[in-house]
Amino acid sequence: MKLQTLSSSLFENLEPMLNESIYHFLAEFHKGRTDFSELSSIFFRLIQTMTDPPLEFIWFYSAITFQTAKSSTVTDSEKNLLSVKDLFHSLVSFHNPSDSGYLKQVSLVAPVLYHLVNYKFEISSLKTEMEGLADAIVSHMIMCCNNELVEQEVGDGKSNVSWVGLVPVWIADQVKQNQGCVDGFRLFFPLSTEEIRRRIHGDCGMNNLAGIVMIETFLFRLCLLFDSGASEMELCKDVKSYAARIIHGFKRNLSFLVMLFKLLLEPSLPVGELLAIPDELILRRLLYDVVLDFSLLLSTDTSPDFQYKEIVILWLFVSNSALLFASENGDHVAVACYLNTFLASQLPHQIISWVTGVTCMKPTVPDISSPKDIIGWLLLLEQQGLKICDHNISDLHEKALKYNSMGIDEGVKHGQTTVEDAPVRINGRRKRNSTGYWEVQKHIKLITGCHENLGDDSFCGKTEVGNSVSDQEMVDMVR
Repeated sequence: MKLQTLSSSLFENLEPMLNESIYHFLAEFHKGRTDFSELSSIFFRLIQTMTDPPLEFIWFYSAITFQTAKSSTVTDSEKNLLSVKDLFHSLVSFHNPSDSGYLKQVSLVAPVLYHLVNYKFEISSLKTEMEGLADAIVSHMIMCCNNELVEQEVGDGKSNVSWVGLVPVWIADQVKQNQGCVDGFRLFFPLSTEEIRRRIHGDCGMNNLAGIVMIETFLFRLCLLFDSGASEMELCKDVKSYAARIIHGFKRNLSFLVMLFKLLLEPSLPVGELLAIPDELILRRLLYDVVLDFSLLLSTDTSPDFQYKEIVILWLFVSNSALLFASENGDHVAVACYLNTFLASQLPHQIISWVTGVTCMKPTVPDISSPKDIIGWLLLLEQQGLKICDHNISDLHEKALKYNSMGIDEGVKHGQTTVEDAPVRINGRRKRNSTGYWEVQKHIKLITGCHENLGDDSFCGKTEVGNSVSDQEMVDMVR
C-alpha cells in the first residue's frame, strides 16, 4: 500500500507499520478478539502528529475504534444509530483548514453510508433520526464541494492513497459472520452498480471514491423519502426537490455526474434492498425529469475536457432512454416534456460541432428532432472508423438495447410476468416476489398522474409541444 505523500517522506516510512497493523487486526479479530484499545491509542497519537493525516490512517483508527466499541457493549437499534452518528462526527472532525482536498473530506464518509444502509433494515422505527443524519451528510458534502477556498485537485483527480486495503477492516464483522463468503466491495458499497464497483479494481483514485460516496448518499437520501407516508403528489415534489438540490450541490465532481448518468442507463437502479419495484420505477421516472433538466445548465462556454464530453454523450443516451421509458408506458406528457428539454438544449449542436471539428470527412449533419437521430449518426460514423470523443458509441448503444429488452413491457404481451412486488424481509434483507403486469401499470399511471397534477414547468422544456402525440409517434421517436 502506497501512502499519500505530503511534504515529508515520513508517511512512506510508516507504510509497513500500517500494513502490519491491518494484518494483525484482521487476524486477531477473526480469532475472536474484541478489544483493540492499545492499537487504537497508538494510531490516535500518530494521527495527532500529522498536519494532514492520509485517509487510510484516519480510516484505520476510526475502524478499529468503532469495531471495539461495537463488540464491547450490548447495543439496541437506537444505540446502533447513535454509534453511526458518532462515527460521522468523528470522521469529519479530522478536517484541517489548511487541507485543500475536498475529495478526501467527502470520501471519508464512505463507512458511514455502509453502516447506515445496513442499519436501515433494523431501525426503520427511528426514521426521523436517520433522516436527520442523512441530511447532515448531504450538507457536509455540499459544503465541501462548494468551499470557495478549495481549489480543484490538479490533474485527473487521482491520488496515491490505497484506501481499498482498509475495506476489509470496516466489514470485518460481516466477513466473520458469513465465514468469509462475502463480496467485499458489494458489501461496502451497497448502492453502487457492478460497473461502478469494477472501477475500484483498477486505478481508482480519490476522485472516483468521492463520486461513489456521493452517488450512494444521493440514492440513500431519496430512498428515505419513500417511507415518509406522504401523498403521491407530495412524494413526487419532495423527490424532485431533494434530487435537484443535491445534484446542484454535488455537480462540481464530474465523476459523480458520470456515475449518475450511467445509473440511468442500467436496467434497474441499485436500490433493490431499499425500495420495492413500483417505488423504484417512480424514482427512475422522477430522476429522468431532474437529470435531463439539469443538462440545460451544463456549461457550454468553456473548453470541454474528456469528462465533460463523456457526460454530454451520456446525456444523449439518457435522453433517448427517458423517451423510451415514457413511450412504452403511454406517458404522453413525459414524452412531450423530454422532447422539449432535448430540443431546448444546445448539447446536440455541441456534439455535432465536436465531431465535425475533428474529421476531414465532412459528414452530413443530421436532423436534430430526437436523440435517436444523433445516436444513429454517431453509430454510422463510428462504423466508418471515426472515434467519437474517445467513446465507444456501439457499447453505449448495446447497453441501451439491453435496457430496452429488460423493460417492463417486455415479456408481458403474452401474459408473462416480468416485474416484482413489494419485498419481504429474509435475514434482514429484502426478497422480491413476482407479481402481474397490470399491478405495475397501476403504479406507472400514478407516475403519469403526479406529473400532470404537479404542472412542473421547472422540470420541462419551455418549447411548446402539444400533447397530441400518438402512441406510434412516441415509439418512432426512440426506436
